[in-house]
Amino acid sequence: MTRSDSDALAALCHFAQLASGADRVMAIDIEADGRATWAVSSPTLSFSGFNLARSGIFEHDWRGEPVEAAAFRLPSAILHALGGTPGSVLYIPSPSHGAPLSGLLLLWRHASAPAPMTQQVPMLAASVARLLSARREAAREVIVRNQFEDLFESVPAGIVLIDGDGVGAAINERAAELMACAPGRHRAAEIAGPMRALRQRCDNHAELDQAYARQMGDVNFASKLNWTLGERTFEVDTHPVRGNGEHGRIWLFTDVTADLLMAAELRRLASSDPLTGVPNRRHFEECSAQIIAAREAQGHAVAVLMVDVDHFKKINDTHGHPVGDEVLKAVARRCREALRDRDLFARFGGEEFIALLSAPVIDEVPVAAERLRHAIAAEPITVAGVRIPVSISVGGAIGEALPGGDQPLLEELVARADEALYLAKTEGRNRVRMAEPVTA
Repeated sequence: MTRSDSDALAALCHFAQLASGADRVMAIDIEADGRATWAVSSPTLSFSGFNLARSGIFEHDWRGEPVEAAAFRLPSAILHALGGTPGSVLYIPSPSHGAPLSGLLLLWRHASAPAPMTQQVPMLAASVARLLSARREAAREVIVRNQFEDLFESVPAGIVLIDGDGVGAAINERAAELMACAPGRHRAAEIAGPMRALRQRCDNHAELDQAYARQMGDVNFASKLNWTLGERTFEVDTHPVRGNGEHGRIWLFTDVTADLLMAAELRRLASSDPLTGVPNRRHFEECSAQIIAAREAQGHAVAVLMVDVDHFKKINDTHGHPVGDEVLKAVARRCREALRDRDLFARFGGEEFIALLSAPVIDEVPVAAERLRHAIAAEPITVAGVRIPVSISVGGAIGEALPGGDQPLLEELVARADEALYLAKTEGRNRVRMAEPVTA
Protein backbone atom coordinates (compact mmCIF):
# COMPACT_ATOMS: atom_id res chain seq x y z
CA MET A 1 0.00 0.00 0.00
CA THR A 2 1.33 3.43 -0.88
CA ARG A 3 1.64 6.17 1.69
CA SER A 4 -1.12 8.15 -0.02
CA ASP A 5 -3.50 5.16 0.13
CA SER A 6 -2.73 4.70 3.81
CA ASP A 7 -3.39 8.36 4.50
CA ALA A 8 -6.63 8.21 2.51
CA LEU A 9 -7.87 5.22 4.51
CA ALA A 10 -7.01 6.98 7.78
CA ALA A 11 -8.85 10.06 6.54
CA LEU A 12 -11.97 7.99 5.75
CA CYS A 13 -11.93 6.52 9.23
CA HIS A 14 -11.58 9.99 10.71
CA PHE A 15 -14.46 11.30 8.61
CA ALA A 16 -16.66 8.35 9.64
CA GLN A 17 -15.86 9.06 13.28
CA LEU A 18 -16.81 12.73 12.95
CA ALA A 19 -19.97 11.95 10.99
CA SER A 20 -21.22 9.26 13.37
CA GLY A 21 -19.95 10.51 16.68
CA ALA A 22 -18.43 7.06 17.31
CA ASP A 23 -15.68 6.81 19.89
CA ARG A 24 -13.58 4.61 17.59
CA VAL A 25 -13.73 3.67 13.91
CA MET A 26 -11.61 0.87 12.45
CA ALA A 27 -11.05 -0.20 8.84
CA ILE A 28 -10.32 -3.90 9.26
CA ASP A 29 -8.87 -6.39 6.75
CA ILE A 30 -10.71 -9.63 7.53
CA GLU A 31 -10.11 -12.96 5.80
CA ALA A 32 -12.77 -15.57 5.05
CA ASP A 33 -12.08 -17.42 8.32
CA GLY A 34 -12.66 -14.27 10.38
CA ARG A 35 -9.03 -13.47 11.12
CA ALA A 36 -8.36 -9.75 11.22
CA THR A 37 -4.80 -9.19 10.03
CA TRP A 38 -4.59 -5.40 9.87
CA ALA A 39 -6.51 -2.22 10.73
CA VAL A 40 -6.45 1.56 10.47
CA SER A 41 -8.14 3.36 13.33
CA SER A 42 -9.43 6.75 14.27
CA PRO A 43 -8.22 7.78 16.76
CA THR A 44 -4.91 6.22 15.71
CA LEU A 45 -3.95 3.04 17.54
CA SER A 46 -1.75 0.04 16.78
CA PHE A 47 -3.49 -3.32 16.75
CA SER A 48 -2.37 -6.90 17.15
CA GLY A 49 -4.21 -9.61 15.25
CA PHE A 50 -7.60 -10.80 16.46
CA ASN A 51 -10.44 -13.02 15.29
CA LEU A 52 -14.07 -12.10 14.67
CA ALA A 53 -15.24 -15.52 13.48
CA ARG A 54 -17.32 -16.17 16.64
CA SER A 55 -18.30 -12.57 17.32
CA GLY A 56 -21.69 -12.80 15.59
CA ILE A 57 -20.98 -9.65 13.58
CA PHE A 58 -21.01 -11.38 10.20
CA GLU A 59 -24.31 -13.14 10.87
CA HIS A 60 -26.20 -9.91 11.67
CA ASP A 61 -28.26 -8.16 8.99
CA TRP A 62 -26.71 -4.69 9.11
CA ARG A 63 -28.87 -1.83 7.85
CA GLY A 64 -26.62 1.13 8.55
CA GLU A 65 -27.71 1.67 12.14
CA PRO A 66 -25.88 0.90 15.43
CA VAL A 67 -26.88 -2.17 17.43
CA GLU A 68 -26.44 -2.81 21.14
CA ALA A 69 -23.00 -4.37 21.66
CA ALA A 70 -24.35 -6.91 24.14
CA ALA A 71 -25.63 -8.92 21.17
CA PHE A 72 -22.06 -9.70 20.08
CA ARG A 73 -18.96 -11.42 21.47
CA LEU A 74 -16.21 -8.94 20.70
CA PRO A 75 -12.57 -10.02 21.14
CA SER A 76 -10.52 -8.50 23.94
CA ALA A 77 -8.33 -6.62 21.40
CA ILE A 78 -11.33 -4.47 20.42
CA LEU A 79 -12.35 -3.91 24.05
CA HIS A 80 -8.79 -2.83 24.79
CA ALA A 81 -8.79 -0.47 21.79
CA LEU A 82 -11.99 1.18 23.02
CA GLY A 83 -10.86 1.27 26.62
CA GLY A 84 -13.79 -0.75 27.88
CA THR A 85 -16.97 -2.59 26.88
CA PRO A 86 -18.82 -0.80 24.04
CA GLY A 87 -22.45 0.14 24.27
CA SER A 88 -23.22 0.20 20.53
CA VAL A 89 -21.68 -1.33 17.43
CA LEU A 90 -22.10 -0.68 13.71
CA TYR A 91 -20.43 -2.82 11.04
CA ILE A 92 -20.30 -1.70 7.40
CA PRO A 93 -19.20 -4.56 5.10
CA SER A 94 -16.51 -3.49 2.60
CA PRO A 95 -15.33 -6.76 1.04
CA SER A 96 -11.91 -6.51 -0.56
CA HIS A 97 -10.10 -8.84 -2.93
CA GLY A 98 -8.88 -11.84 -0.93
CA ALA A 99 -10.53 -10.62 2.28
CA PRO A 100 -14.32 -10.95 1.77
CA LEU A 101 -15.31 -10.07 5.35
CA SER A 102 -13.45 -6.75 5.50
CA GLY A 103 -15.22 -3.59 6.52
CA LEU A 104 -15.62 -0.57 8.84
CA LEU A 105 -16.32 -1.20 12.52
CA LEU A 106 -17.75 1.72 14.51
CA LEU A 107 -17.85 1.57 18.33
CA TRP A 108 -19.66 3.75 20.86
CA ARG A 109 -18.93 3.54 24.56
CA HIS A 110 -22.58 4.15 25.39
CA ALA A 111 -25.81 3.02 23.76
CA SER A 112 -26.83 6.50 22.66
CA ALA A 113 -28.80 7.77 19.69
CA PRO A 114 -26.67 7.88 16.54
CA ALA A 115 -25.60 11.21 15.07
CA PRO A 116 -27.66 12.50 12.14
CA MET A 117 -24.99 11.63 9.56
CA THR A 118 -24.44 8.03 10.72
CA GLN A 119 -26.65 6.72 7.94
CA GLN A 120 -24.32 8.37 5.42
CA VAL A 121 -21.29 6.38 6.58
CA PRO A 122 -22.17 3.22 4.57
CA MET A 123 -21.55 5.29 1.44
CA LEU A 124 -17.85 5.01 2.29
CA ALA A 125 -17.90 1.21 1.85
CA ALA A 126 -16.75 1.16 -1.79
CA SER A 127 -13.82 3.51 -1.10
CA VAL A 128 -12.80 1.53 1.97
CA ALA A 129 -12.95 -1.72 -0.01
CA ARG A 130 -10.77 -0.26 -2.77
CA LEU A 131 -8.17 1.00 -0.33
CA LEU A 132 -8.13 -2.26 1.62
CA SER A 133 -7.66 -4.18 -1.64
CA ALA A 134 -4.79 -1.87 -2.54
CA ARG A 135 -3.26 -2.58 0.85
CA ARG A 136 -3.48 -6.35 0.41
CA GLU A 137 -2.02 -6.18 -3.09
CA ALA A 138 0.83 -3.99 -1.87
CA ALA A 139 1.51 -6.41 0.98
CA ARG A 140 1.48 -9.32 -1.45
CA GLU A 141 3.92 -7.52 -3.72
CA VAL A 142 6.23 -6.89 -0.77
CA ILE A 143 6.14 -10.59 0.12
CA VAL A 144 6.78 -11.64 -3.47
CA ARG A 145 9.57 -9.10 -3.81
CA ASN A 146 11.20 -10.25 -0.57
CA GLN A 147 10.91 -13.88 -1.66
CA PHE A 148 12.39 -13.02 -5.04
CA GLU A 149 15.26 -11.09 -3.47
CA ASP A 150 15.94 -13.96 -1.09
CA LEU A 151 15.96 -16.42 -4.00
CA PHE A 152 17.98 -13.96 -6.10
CA GLU A 153 20.77 -13.97 -3.53
CA SER A 154 20.52 -17.53 -2.22
CA VAL A 155 20.76 -19.55 -5.45
CA PRO A 156 24.28 -20.89 -6.07
CA ALA A 157 24.68 -18.99 -9.33
CA GLY A 158 25.46 -15.51 -10.52
CA ILE A 159 22.37 -13.80 -11.91
CA VAL A 160 22.05 -10.81 -14.21
CA LEU A 161 18.45 -9.84 -14.91
CA ILE A 162 17.71 -7.29 -17.65
CA ASP A 163 14.31 -5.58 -17.50
CA GLY A 164 11.94 -5.92 -20.43
CA ASP A 165 12.38 -2.25 -21.34
CA GLY A 166 16.14 -2.80 -21.66
CA VAL A 167 16.79 0.13 -19.33
CA GLY A 168 17.03 -1.40 -15.87
CA ALA A 169 18.95 -4.42 -14.60
CA ALA A 170 19.70 -6.27 -11.38
CA ILE A 171 22.68 -8.41 -10.43
CA ASN A 172 23.16 -10.58 -7.37
CA GLU A 173 26.31 -10.79 -5.27
CA ARG A 174 27.79 -13.79 -7.10
CA ALA A 175 27.48 -12.09 -10.46
CA ALA A 176 28.77 -8.83 -9.02
CA GLU A 177 31.87 -10.62 -7.74
CA LEU A 178 32.58 -12.01 -11.20
CA MET A 179 31.98 -8.66 -12.89
CA ALA A 180 33.82 -6.59 -10.27
CA CYS A 181 30.88 -4.27 -9.63
CA ALA A 182 28.30 -3.62 -6.93
CA PRO A 183 25.26 -5.91 -6.55
CA GLY A 184 21.74 -4.57 -6.77
CA ARG A 185 19.86 -2.40 -9.26
CA HIS A 186 21.71 -0.78 -12.17
CA ARG A 187 21.03 0.79 -15.49
CA ALA A 188 21.43 -1.92 -18.11
CA ALA A 189 23.95 0.24 -19.96
CA GLU A 190 26.12 0.34 -16.83
CA ILE A 191 26.61 -3.42 -16.66
CA ALA A 192 27.21 -3.99 -20.38
CA GLY A 193 30.87 -2.97 -19.99
CA PRO A 194 31.64 -5.24 -17.00
CA MET A 195 29.96 -8.19 -18.71
CA ARG A 196 31.94 -7.61 -21.89
CA ALA A 197 35.17 -7.27 -19.86
CA LEU A 198 34.42 -10.55 -18.07
CA ARG A 199 33.93 -12.31 -21.38
CA GLN A 200 37.16 -10.87 -22.77
CA ARG A 201 39.05 -12.32 -19.79
CA CYS A 202 37.89 -15.80 -20.77
CA ASP A 203 40.38 -18.14 -22.39
CA ASN A 204 37.77 -18.91 -25.08
CA HIS A 205 36.63 -15.30 -25.64
CA ALA A 206 36.98 -15.50 -29.43
CA GLU A 207 34.61 -18.45 -29.56
CA LEU A 208 32.19 -16.65 -27.24
CA ASP A 209 32.26 -13.44 -29.27
CA GLN A 210 31.34 -15.38 -32.37
CA ALA A 211 28.51 -17.22 -30.62
CA TYR A 212 27.00 -14.10 -29.05
CA ALA A 213 27.17 -12.16 -32.30
CA ARG A 214 23.96 -14.00 -33.18
CA GLN A 215 22.21 -12.25 -30.31
CA MET A 216 22.26 -8.93 -32.14
CA GLY A 217 18.77 -8.22 -33.39
CA ASP A 218 17.29 -11.40 -31.88
CA VAL A 219 15.41 -10.61 -28.66
CA ASN A 220 14.61 -14.31 -28.18
CA PHE A 221 18.22 -15.47 -28.51
CA ALA A 222 19.07 -18.31 -26.10
CA SER A 223 22.29 -20.22 -25.50
CA LYS A 224 24.16 -22.23 -22.91
CA LEU A 225 27.95 -21.92 -23.22
CA ASN A 226 30.98 -22.52 -21.02
CA TRP A 227 33.10 -19.49 -20.10
CA THR A 228 36.62 -20.61 -19.15
CA LEU A 229 38.42 -18.33 -16.72
CA GLY A 230 41.77 -19.94 -16.02
CA GLU A 231 41.14 -22.95 -13.80
CA ARG A 232 37.46 -22.11 -13.33
CA THR A 233 34.67 -22.82 -15.81
CA PHE A 234 31.22 -21.24 -15.70
CA GLU A 235 28.22 -22.53 -17.59
CA VAL A 236 26.48 -19.36 -18.78
CA ASP A 237 22.82 -19.78 -19.65
CA THR A 238 21.08 -16.80 -21.22
CA HIS A 239 17.49 -16.81 -22.37
CA PRO A 240 14.49 -14.49 -22.56
CA VAL A 241 12.28 -14.28 -19.48
CA ARG A 242 9.33 -16.66 -19.87
CA GLY A 243 10.43 -17.29 -23.45
CA ASN A 244 9.73 -13.75 -24.61
CA GLY A 245 12.49 -11.16 -24.94
CA GLU A 246 9.96 -8.38 -24.39
CA HIS A 247 9.72 -9.55 -20.78
CA GLY A 248 13.47 -9.19 -20.28
CA ARG A 249 16.56 -11.39 -20.34
CA ILE A 250 18.32 -13.45 -17.71
CA TRP A 251 21.96 -14.53 -17.51
CA LEU A 252 22.85 -17.39 -15.15
CA PHE A 253 26.52 -18.00 -14.25
CA THR A 254 26.95 -21.46 -12.71
CA ASP A 255 30.40 -22.63 -11.60
CA VAL A 256 30.74 -26.09 -13.14
CA THR A 257 34.47 -26.50 -12.48
CA ALA A 258 34.01 -29.30 -9.94
CA ASP A 259 31.48 -31.07 -12.16
CA LEU A 260 33.79 -30.97 -15.16
CA LEU A 261 36.76 -32.20 -13.12
CA MET A 262 34.69 -35.06 -11.74
CA ALA A 263 33.41 -35.95 -15.20
CA ALA A 264 36.95 -35.91 -16.56
CA GLU A 265 38.13 -38.09 -13.69
CA LEU A 266 35.30 -40.55 -14.28
CA ARG A 267 36.18 -40.70 -17.97
CA ARG A 268 39.82 -41.24 -17.06
CA LEU A 269 38.95 -44.01 -14.62
CA ALA A 270 36.68 -45.65 -17.19
CA SER A 271 39.38 -45.58 -19.87
CA SER A 272 42.52 -46.16 -17.77
CA ASP A 273 44.14 -49.19 -16.26
CA PRO A 274 43.90 -48.59 -12.49
CA LEU A 275 47.35 -50.05 -11.78
CA THR A 276 49.60 -48.56 -14.44
CA GLY A 277 47.58 -45.48 -15.39
CA VAL A 278 47.90 -46.16 -19.13
CA PRO A 279 44.74 -46.71 -21.23
CA ASN A 280 42.93 -49.99 -20.71
CA ARG A 281 42.02 -52.53 -23.37
CA ARG A 282 38.53 -51.14 -24.00
CA HIS A 283 39.89 -47.65 -24.55
CA PHE A 284 42.55 -49.04 -26.88
CA GLU A 285 39.98 -50.84 -29.00
CA GLU A 286 37.75 -47.76 -29.23
CA CYS A 287 40.56 -45.35 -30.08
CA SER A 288 42.41 -47.68 -32.45
CA ALA A 289 39.28 -48.03 -34.58
CA GLN A 290 39.09 -44.24 -34.82
CA ILE A 291 42.78 -43.94 -35.67
CA ILE A 292 42.58 -46.58 -38.39
CA ALA A 293 39.45 -44.99 -39.83
CA ALA A 294 41.30 -41.67 -40.04
CA ARG A 295 44.19 -43.37 -41.84
CA GLU A 296 41.89 -45.00 -44.40
CA ALA A 297 41.22 -41.81 -46.34
CA GLN A 298 44.92 -41.47 -47.13
CA GLY A 299 45.80 -45.12 -47.33
CA HIS A 300 48.36 -44.86 -44.53
CA ALA A 301 49.91 -47.88 -42.88
CA VAL A 302 49.38 -48.83 -39.24
CA ALA A 303 51.26 -51.25 -37.04
CA VAL A 304 50.52 -53.15 -33.83
CA LEU A 305 53.16 -54.15 -31.27
CA MET A 306 52.36 -56.75 -28.65
CA VAL A 307 54.55 -56.54 -25.52
CA ASP A 308 54.90 -59.22 -22.83
CA VAL A 309 57.01 -59.02 -19.67
CA ASP A 310 59.38 -61.99 -19.62
CA HIS A 311 59.19 -64.42 -16.67
CA PHE A 312 56.75 -62.17 -14.82
CA LYS A 313 55.39 -65.07 -12.74
CA LYS A 314 58.91 -65.65 -11.43
CA ILE A 315 59.14 -61.99 -10.39
CA ASN A 316 55.87 -62.33 -8.44
CA ASP A 317 56.92 -65.64 -6.86
CA THR A 318 60.35 -64.30 -5.87
CA HIS A 319 59.54 -60.78 -4.71
CA GLY A 320 55.78 -60.83 -4.09
CA HIS A 321 52.82 -59.38 -5.94
CA PRO A 322 53.24 -55.79 -4.60
CA VAL A 323 56.72 -55.72 -6.14
CA GLY A 324 55.32 -57.25 -9.33
CA ASP A 325 52.79 -54.41 -9.49
CA GLU A 326 55.58 -51.84 -9.22
CA VAL A 327 57.46 -53.61 -12.02
CA LEU A 328 54.40 -53.37 -14.28
CA LYS A 329 54.09 -49.67 -13.50
CA ALA A 330 57.73 -49.09 -14.41
CA VAL A 331 57.41 -51.13 -17.63
CA ALA A 332 54.34 -49.11 -18.66
CA ARG A 333 56.10 -45.83 -17.91
CA ARG A 334 59.27 -46.69 -19.82
CA CYS A 335 57.33 -47.97 -22.83
CA ARG A 336 55.15 -44.86 -22.93
CA GLU A 337 58.26 -42.66 -22.84
CA ALA A 338 59.89 -44.66 -25.66
CA LEU A 339 56.94 -44.12 -28.03
CA ARG A 340 55.78 -41.00 -29.86
CA ASP A 341 52.98 -38.93 -28.35
CA ARG A 342 50.66 -39.82 -31.23
CA ASP A 343 51.16 -43.58 -30.73
CA LEU A 344 48.48 -45.37 -28.71
CA PHE A 345 49.77 -47.52 -25.84
CA ALA A 346 47.64 -49.58 -23.45
CA ARG A 347 47.63 -52.45 -21.01
CA PHE A 348 46.11 -55.42 -22.83
CA GLY A 349 45.79 -57.68 -19.80
CA GLY A 350 47.99 -59.25 -17.12
CA GLU A 351 51.62 -58.54 -18.03
CA GLU A 352 50.77 -57.83 -21.69
CA PHE A 353 50.74 -54.38 -23.29
CA ILE A 354 49.85 -53.26 -26.80
CA ALA A 355 50.81 -50.31 -28.98
CA LEU A 356 49.27 -48.94 -32.19
CA LEU A 357 51.68 -46.96 -34.36
CA SER A 358 49.80 -44.72 -36.79
CA ALA A 359 51.11 -43.96 -40.28
CA PRO A 360 54.53 -45.58 -39.82
CA VAL A 361 57.15 -46.17 -42.45
CA ILE A 362 57.59 -49.95 -42.65
CA ASP A 363 61.26 -49.83 -41.67
CA GLU A 364 60.42 -47.74 -38.59
CA VAL A 365 58.27 -50.41 -36.95
CA PRO A 366 61.09 -52.84 -36.00
CA VAL A 367 63.11 -49.84 -34.81
CA ALA A 368 60.24 -48.71 -32.56
CA ALA A 369 59.82 -52.26 -31.24
CA GLU A 370 63.54 -52.51 -30.52
CA ARG A 371 63.38 -49.15 -28.75
CA LEU A 372 60.73 -50.56 -26.43
CA ARG A 373 62.77 -53.69 -25.73
CA HIS A 374 65.89 -51.66 -25.00
CA ALA A 375 64.02 -49.22 -22.73
CA ILE A 376 63.21 -52.12 -20.40
CA ALA A 377 66.33 -54.29 -20.63
CA ALA A 378 68.92 -51.52 -20.49
CA GLU A 379 68.47 -50.81 -16.79
CA PRO A 380 67.10 -52.98 -13.95
CA ILE A 381 63.93 -51.78 -12.28
CA THR A 382 64.48 -50.73 -8.67
CA VAL A 383 61.70 -51.48 -6.18
CA ALA A 384 62.20 -50.74 -2.46
CA GLY A 385 65.95 -50.67 -2.98
CA VAL A 386 66.03 -53.98 -4.85
CA ARG A 387 67.31 -53.92 -8.44
CA ILE A 388 65.33 -56.38 -10.54
CA PRO A 389 66.48 -57.24 -14.08
CA VAL A 390 63.46 -57.14 -16.37
CA SER A 391 63.09 -57.78 -20.08
CA ILE A 392 60.23 -57.89 -22.58
CA SER A 393 59.41 -59.74 -25.74
CA VAL A 394 57.83 -57.83 -28.60
CA GLY A 395 55.82 -59.10 -31.56
CA GLY A 396 54.88 -56.70 -34.36
CA ALA A 397 52.64 -56.65 -37.43
CA ILE A 398 52.06 -53.95 -40.02
CA GLY A 399 49.29 -53.38 -42.56
CA GLU A 400 47.75 -50.76 -44.81
CA ALA A 401 44.53 -49.05 -43.75
CA LEU A 402 42.10 -49.23 -46.65
CA PRO A 403 38.52 -47.89 -46.75
CA GLY A 404 36.06 -50.09 -44.85
CA GLY A 405 38.73 -52.31 -43.36
CA ASP A 406 39.27 -50.82 -39.91
CA GLN A 407 37.95 -53.61 -37.67
CA PRO A 408 39.09 -56.58 -39.83
CA LEU A 409 42.53 -54.98 -40.18
CA LEU A 410 42.86 -54.38 -36.44
CA GLU A 411 41.85 -57.94 -35.61
CA GLU A 412 44.27 -59.27 -38.20
CA LEU A 413 47.14 -57.15 -36.94
CA VAL A 414 46.56 -58.13 -33.31
CA ALA A 415 46.43 -61.79 -34.25
CA ARG A 416 49.62 -61.57 -36.35
CA ALA A 417 51.46 -59.54 -33.72
CA ASP A 418 50.47 -62.10 -31.09
CA GLU A 419 51.88 -64.89 -33.27
CA ALA A 420 55.13 -62.95 -33.67
CA LEU A 421 55.24 -62.42 -29.88
CA TYR A 422 54.89 -66.16 -29.37
CA LEU A 423 57.90 -66.73 -31.67
CA ALA A 424 59.94 -64.16 -29.76
CA LYS A 425 59.24 -65.93 -26.49
CA THR A 426 59.91 -69.46 -27.81
CA GLU A 427 63.17 -68.26 -29.33
CA GLY A 428 64.53 -67.14 -25.99
CA ARG A 429 62.63 -63.95 -25.00
CA ASN A 430 64.08 -60.44 -24.70
CA ARG A 431 63.81 -59.99 -28.45
CA VAL A 432 61.66 -58.57 -31.26
CA ARG A 433 59.93 -60.57 -33.95
CA MET A 434 57.93 -59.08 -36.87
CA ALA A 435 55.16 -60.82 -38.76
CA GLU A 436 54.98 -60.65 -42.52
CA PRO A 437 53.22 -57.44 -43.71
CA VAL A 438 49.47 -57.81 -44.41
CA THR A 439 46.81 -55.69 -46.09
CA ALA A 440 43.09 -55.50 -45.38
